[in-house]
Parts: sequence; C-alpha cells; structure tokens
Amino acid sequence: MKKITFLLIASVFLLTQFSCKNDKDGIDLIYTREFNILAGSNTWDTHFYEIPVDVNWSQFLGTLTVDDIDRINPSFATLHNNDGINLDFIREASIEIYPDENTTLTPIEMCYRENIPFNTGNTLNLIPGIADFKDELADGKYIFRIGLDYREFPPATFRVVLDFGFRAIPK
Repeated sequence: MKKITFLLIASVFLLTQFSCKNDKDGIDLIYTREFNILAGSNTWDTHFYEIPVDVNWSQFLGTLTVDDIDRINPSFATLHNNDGINLDFIREASIEIYPDENTTLTPIEMCYRENIPFNTGNTLNLIPGIADFKDELADGKYIFRIGLDYREFPPATFRVVLDFGFRAIPK
C-alpha cells in the first residue's frame, strides 16, 4: 500500500513538473477596475461599460521594453462584489479591448462567459480568449469594454470589482 501511495504521489509530482508551463516563462500584467451595475437595468439590451486603462509598462516590465515581448495573452478575468449580491442574474459576459483607445475600431474579445449558471454566487470567473494583444497594448493605453446580458433585472445598484490580467511572454 505504501508503494502504491508513493508511486501515485511521485507520478502526480512528475506530471505537474513536466506538463505545466513554468511561471518564470512570463510576466503577469494584473489590473483591478470598478464599475456600478444599476438596479432595474433591462434584460433585452447588452449593457456596456467602457473603462480606459494605462498599461503602465514600467511597473510590470522593469528593465525590459515592449520590443522585448513576443506576445501578450489574456490570462484571467473575475467579476465580484463585496455586498453579497448573487451575480446569477447575468446570462452572458464578455470583455473586449479597443486598441489605442480608438472606439471606432472593432474591439477584440479578451474574455467571455456564456450560459452562466444560476448558482454563481458573488464571484464570476470568465474564460480567457486566445488572442495576442501585443500590438493593441503596445502604445501603453487601451479601452476595455465589458458587455453584460441579463436574464433578470439586477436586484440593486451595487459596485462590481473586475480583476483581470494578461501574461506577457518575453522573446
């Protein structure tokens, strides 16, 4: 029994060491923004929230420059509130990015979540897309747009915190 337990633990350790990408291979660009969801917002329109972001390269890259980066991919996005309000009134959520703060261009999807379950609670994790955002973030500023479709009216006006991040992969 001890041999089986040891072999199981050793194989799990080896699998995690060789199958997962090492965290030292990239630089995390992590941001937090807040916005309000308004009580009684309708259920037939997508509700958009546009928020400008300064990339702040010097904070994340240190001595590296944007030219030293090969690609920048979305890594996560999480919506949550501290008021204990269940987010299951949201049916779909997406985050898109306007390059160079130009809202006349077509935005590129960063993260999304469709068919959100009713047991969501006060935290909603979105699924990151696969786009490379290096060109869109290279100028140091961008606007991201959060789109929310509601299945029910929001129960109150409340503050939502969006934590999101990218992973910059050096050359």
